[in-house]
Formats: sequence, C-alpha cells, structure tokens
Amino acid sequence: MKLTIERQETDDTVVLVVTGDVDMESSPKLRDEIKKTIKKKPTHLKLQLTGVPYIDSSGIAVLIEGMKWTQKKKVAYALVDISDSVRDVLQMSKLLSVFTVEGD
Repeated sequence: MKLTIERQETDDTVVLVVTGDVDMESSPKLRDEIKKTIKKKPTHLKLQLTGVPYIDSSGIAVLIEGMKWTQKKKVAYALVDISDSVRDVLQMSKLLSVFTVEGD
C-alpha cells in the first residue's frame, strides 16, 4: 500500500496522519516529513498510525529517529492510535514502552 502523509495543524500541535506501508522504500518520505515538521518547532508532534498495515525495521528506525530529534528540540512526541500490526512489531522488538503512545 502506497504511503501517504496528511498534515493536520493546530496552534501548537502537528499531527502527521500516516497511511500505508512504512518500509525501506517509503520510510525516507516519512523521515523527511518528520524533519521538516520539527524545523517549524511545534510544541507537540504526533504520528497517527491507524492506517499503517505494515512497518519494517527501516520504519521503526524512522520512529526512533523522530523521537531523538524531538527530544533535542524539546518537542513532545507521541504515536497515536497505532494499528495492531505496528503495536505487534513494537512489542516484539521491546520498543513499545520507549514511545509515548496515545489512544488505542
């Protein structure tokens, strides 16, 4: 499934609504969008992952990079409404507790 990223902005929060597979081919697109968003210095950056049916190690690496970049810039970072498949990968890799996860 092709990756799409929709940006939703409020005064201090940016939500990136991610839909599609996050894999070796598509993860650079997500990485670039996260970087571009952090440069604008929002107070909060949230990645909504409800529509992500598949994520591989390169996608997980981008989620971790995003967390590190936001920590450096003092931007709150959360994964929101993650899909069951993303949750399973994060649990298997023992990374679920590393992230702030909101919603289901």
